[in-house]
Amino acid sequence: MATAENSSAALPALYPPTVTPAPDLLPLHRFLLNFVRNPLSSLPRQVYEEPLVVYETRRSTIVWVTAPRLVEEVLLTRHEEFPKTHVEKRIFAQTLGNGILTSGGQHWRWQRRIMAPLFRHAEILRYVPTMSRAAEELLDRWRADPPGSIQHIDRAMTETTFTVISRTMLAGGEAVEADIIRQAGGDFLERISWEIAYALLRLPTWLPHPGTRQMRNAARRLRTAVQELIDKRRNRSLEAGEADLLGRLLAARDPETGAPMSDENLVDNLLTLLEAGHETTAKALTWCLYLLARAPEWQQRIRDEVIAVAGNAPIESAHIDQLPTTQRVLKETMRLYPPAPVLSRMAANATTLGGRALRPGTNVVMPVFAIHRHKRLWEDPDRFDPDRFLPEREARYWRTQFMPFGAGPRICIGMSFAMAEATAILATLVRSASFEWDGRYVPEPLSRVTLRPKGGMPLRVHLL
Repeated sequence: MATAENSSAALPALYPPTVTPAPDLLPLHRFLLNFVRNPLSSLPRQVYEEPLVVYETRRSTIVWVTAPRLVEEVLLTRHEEFPKTHVEKRIFAQTLGNGILTSGGQHWRWQRRIMAPLFRHAEILRYVPTMSRAAEELLDRWRADPPGSIQHIDRAMTETTFTVISRTMLAGGEAVEADIIRQAGGDFLERISWEIAYALLRLPTWLPHPGTRQMRNAARRLRTAVQELIDKRRNRSLEAGEADLLGRLLAARDPETGAPMSDENLVDNLLTLLEAGHETTAKALTWCLYLLARAPEWQQRIRDEVIAVAGNAPIESAHIDQLPTTQRVLKETMRLYPPAPVLSRMAANATTLGGRALRPGTNVVMPVFAIHRHKRLWEDPDRFDPDRFLPEREARYWRTQFMPFGAGPRICIGMSFAMAEATAILATLVRSASFEWDGRYVPEPLSRVTLRPKGGMPLRVHLL
């Protein structure tokens, strides 16, 4: 009889699609072509094998950092020496402005302090019924289709997670503006690799690229829709003590000046939470259902676990911590397909890292996708194996060896929310539906800030 430690060894080995690295450091023109098509395809083979790789051009230097001890220096122990980059600020200037994701210093600390109460453990557990109800509503929509229909899983997960973030972060329920925000957010990210490439090369902001007009139009639609949400909230009477995200932001006051948050900054932060709060979880669930369709034995394990814990009752807060197999599969999914596949910082001053001298302004990039598949860090790194996250094995990993939510002071504020949401939705869906791969479709992992499957994710769904 197999033990828990080696139970997955007896199962058929699954090596799901990955991105083939460049055989070596690419000349600049090829680097740019690869980067615009898919930034992950510009990563050289060495990034998956070495602790630190340097790429120099006439305009800028990129240092790819993959050794966990060096990542810890950048994100934790020396984080003040490695602030957010001009790249991130530039690409999100049109949409997220100076919100919690892009700001720094005191302004960032104030915003995080305002939002933190919404993501306390007790608050998150209160939201679990809303999360599972959104998944049940999706199942109801699927039941209206012919049995065994092909479903566009990527779209379904985006709609479901947006419903969750809307109902929990905006107490009034799903907003009329939801469709605008979902569509415009996708349009903005579609061409974003051009903007990132221009920023890495420090090309002037006035120089257009093929996605400039589309991104500007999408950004304008996004911010207009969010401003309308704010205006609607101000124009209706609120229940006493209403404490959703927007309510807290409207009530917030600068600790030094006592001034309320400006409308511009309100839009920055609400848009950050609405976009980041659903997009990453949607992508994690999309890839997870694909892996389960490829590994039906794990799909059945989750189904058995959920039925043993909750029966046919809705998934509630008390169930979340009783679903370890479900959470192991989610973690292994985010190892192979991290929702945010790249983190970046810059050297604020002349310094050294891993014995290499860095000039001020050097781009320090932590390719999470490569760290999660690094040959020195993981055994058989491209294999799908949820048992990597059995407690006794997970305890041996560096804290920056597996970091789907980042690390350090700027770790994702919604990390616990996202794990609870993904667990509740996955458990609800797999208990009541079977997901089947067609045996042919192989999605390419495509980096567009988040990690999406190029061409979408069609799977056949059988309701049970």
